[in-house]
Amino acid sequence: MKLLIQSDDYGMTPAVADGIIYGITHGVVRNTGMFTNMPWAKECVEKIRPYLGQIAFGIDLNASTGCSLLGYDKVPNLCHPDGSFLTSKENRAADESAPNHDHVDHDQLYAEFDAQVQKFIELVGKVPDYIHAHAYGTATTERVRREIAQKYDRPYSKATADLLIGDYARMGWYIMGSPEAQLKEDLESYIVENKAGFDKDGYGYLITHCGYADARLFELSSFSLCRVKDLEALTSERVKNWIAYNNVELITFNDLDRDHWAN
Repeated sequence: MKLLIQSDDYGMTPAVADGIIYGITHGVVRNTGMFTNMPWAKECVEKIRPYLGQIAFGIDLNASTGCSLLGYDKVPNLCHPDGSFLTSKENRAADESAPNHDHVDHDQLYAEFDAQVQKFIELVGKVPDYIHAHAYGTATTERVRREIAQKYDRPYSKATADLLIGDYARMGWYIMGSPEAQLKEDLESYIVENKAGFDKDGYGYLITHCGYADARLFELSSFSLCRVKDLEALTSERVKNWIAYNNVELITFNDLDRDHWAN
């Protein structure tokens, strides 16, 4: 099996970034996508720069966490007057009364996402290795993500997963709810008992959310302590032994030739 193990939300907070780096250096994380709209993005890029030769470093296109790069004057459909994005909950509420349950303005979202990719290029010195979607989505957000992937000629994670395995690996280990409830998740067993149904002769794709927790994280995301549980699993000897025993090849988006990725 060729397995893409991805940890989303690099740079959501400095602690999340630190946890993902630990998952790279001490575990099996081989793909991660960055938030370029966060004020500590530059700091987080420098932290991960020594490891860029070991991983695929992509971008998580984000319109629901933190602040817009373009601001309210340019993308009022996406954010509050102070520039902070509408949260996923606020976006879904706006969709309820919108035509086709989709309130997102295509041109504003395209401009914001393009600015995020340009910020990535400025900070990292190259285009992202892949394009990924963060959280909230509609038909319009999906269309814009694919258009951005096409513009920069990068694999779009969802389209690539559809091509390789027909669909994303299920994320059935997550326990939504309070931080205390999230501590009961068991990604380790989910992997070693192959509850995702990975095909030993094909490709698998595992999307996780590793990280340490800091105060900022609890302000920004309902995915909080599940991140430390994901990190615990992906650095565990049990998971590493399962990968070795089953001859699983850990791959990145950079290992896929053009016949195996899509945008």
